[in-house]
Amino acid sequence: MRRFSNLIIVISLALVIATAIGIVGSFWLSNTSTPEPDYRFLRAVGNDFVDEQGNKVYLKGINAGGLFIQEEWMCPVESKDTLTTYNTLISRFGYDDAMALIKAYQDAWWQEKDFDNIKELGFNLIRLPFAYFNIENQAGELVNFDKLDWFIDNCEDRDIYVILDLHGAYGSQNAKDHSGDTSGVNLFGNKENEEKTIALWQAVAERYKDRDIIAGYDLLNEPEGEHGYTDFRQWNFYNKLYKAIRKVDSNHILIMEAVWETNALPNPTLYGWENVCYSYHNYGWDDINNFEYQKNFTDKKVADYLAQREKFQVPLFVGEFTLFSNVDSWNYALDTYESNNINYAIWTYKVHTSSGKSSWGIYTGGTEKVNPESDSYDTILNKWSANSTINSYKYNTLYDNILTKGE
Repeated sequence: MRRFSNLIIVISLALVIATAIGIVGSFWLSNTSTPEPDYRFLRAVGNDFVDEQGNKVYLKGINAGGLFIQEEWMCPVESKDTLTTYNTLISRFGYDDAMALIKAYQDAWWQEKDFDNIKELGFNLIRLPFAYFNIENQAGELVNFDKLDWFIDNCEDRDIYVILDLHGAYGSQNAKDHSGDTSGVNLFGNKENEEKTIALWQAVAERYKDRDIIAGYDLLNEPEGEHGYTDFRQWNFYNKLYKAIRKVDSNHILIMEAVWETNALPNPTLYGWENVCYSYHNYGWDDINNFEYQKNFTDKKVADYLAQREKFQVPLFVGEFTLFSNVDSWNYALDTYESNNINYAIWTYKVHTSSGKSSWGIYTGGTEKVNPESDSYDTILNKWSANSTINSYKYNTLYDNILTKGE
């Protein structure tokens, strides 16, 4: 009888151990199994963007202007360009404290809720402008990727594609405030600045070559040069960037911008470019609130794009545009782009304005502007920290009457 009891005990212990092993094994498998592939990597195939399964993907999005590069007209700062802001803060407070202020600004300007807002509006893309000085440390090393990583990770969590857009190259490609440097055009033909910009793109591509939520790399924003348009000087530099990036990243689409018309970019076969997209910015300044003018402007642009696409066989992307404050102009342009498979990103998500009224951003408003030359450290910190969308920015006409169609 005792022998039988002992046998029962042994069997019971064996069952307990087996059960425990099974639970641990199941837990281990559930936490170490290979995740399901998402097939999000995009390629340019003919006139379309397609994912890894060959499905066509239409990109409609918004720009994240103002996060990394502050333009005085649309951001809470009184300064001619971002480099001037950086240098002023560094000279007054030292490097570490200046960077702490910049971080406070960035942390407030764009938060996780902003990604949710964009997702809820039905966008599947954010174009993210950045400059070389956003990822440089004090020694000039390209190591400060934390904020870019954070942005990309949040896009990935929400299945929102992101385009990395070099708005500010070394030496500046246009000497405009949106490059962060208004001191002059010192990129094209400047060996040092060209080499540093090439090295920047190689560093970015090496870091993100496996990130399939990145739709592409926008190589240079509005590269006007000193002559105000793109020609062989910019094309040849694009080709240097293309070759350098392709040494480390064969996956991502490379986006070439024209200033301003379709004849400002070459046939990609001239350079042997593959997996590229051509991009344009549309601002009809001559009569901003007249529907007929804006309609004709849109029609002319789209006709040129379609003719070029037929000839060059590349996807097209309107990387920036606005239709100002006329609701009919907005609805017409958005419908025309979408019906003709022209991908787009509106400029922009958020605009600082004292009046709270602007057609340039989905959200408008903000707190008092910072004066980097005279405001105290604590004043700058408090002002910039208050510029979160939820606290100080409101929907505008663009949101109420266009993007939500009055719903």
